[in-house]
Amino acid sequence: MNTRELALTGVYSALVVAVAYAKGLAASSLPGVFEFMTILIFVAGYCFGKWIGVSVGAMSLVIYMLIPYPFAHPAAWLYTISPVLLIVMMLLGMMFGFAGWSLSKLFKSDSPRFALLLIISGFVLTFAYDILSSIGFALAYPAFSDVWTAIYLTFIPLYYPWPPIIHTLTNAIIFGVLGTPLIRAVKNLPEALNTTRV
Repeated sequence: MNTRELALTGVYSALVVAVAYAKGLAASSLPGVFEFMTILIFVAGYCFGKWIGVSVGAMSLVIYMLIPYPFAHPAAWLYTISPVLLIVMMLLGMMFGFAGWSLSKLFKSDSPRFALLLIISGFVLTFAYDILSSIGFALAYPAFSDVWTAIYLTFIPLYYPWPPIIHTLTNAIIFGVLGTPLIRAVKNLPEALNTTRV
């Protein structure tokens, strides 16, 4: 990465984290129902390339997990973050950035099927995210849960009136509704900020 790309990665990551915290403040009674971090990371990969996408995903999720902020992430209530969970979440953030870059190589945002592709991508990626983050939590905190119980509880409304897997459905909708406008908005940024290096 050159200096401009590093600066873009830092600014974009800060934006992603700020949006995550703002969502937490605005909808503190709905933790885990919806979020906007992953669509923003996906768009970073789609618009700016593989390395910026995965870097934004890694940096955003690490900051999001490390800073104890009750509205930011349920694990923040534990006040300590296991290195295992931190690595798992970092890799999952990178997954969204890489997926955005991969989709950009296959489909253009003006394709008539693009919104449907975004819905499918959002569903598949978020389903993997929800299952793998549950497994990561079980591996990081075995005193709280084993792997199979963590996966099972992803589909069961134990702590809230809704199961954690509801995030998969809401994120698929968010990808379908916001994906194309966000990509177009980012691509319309001044040329000085826009880079397509991979």
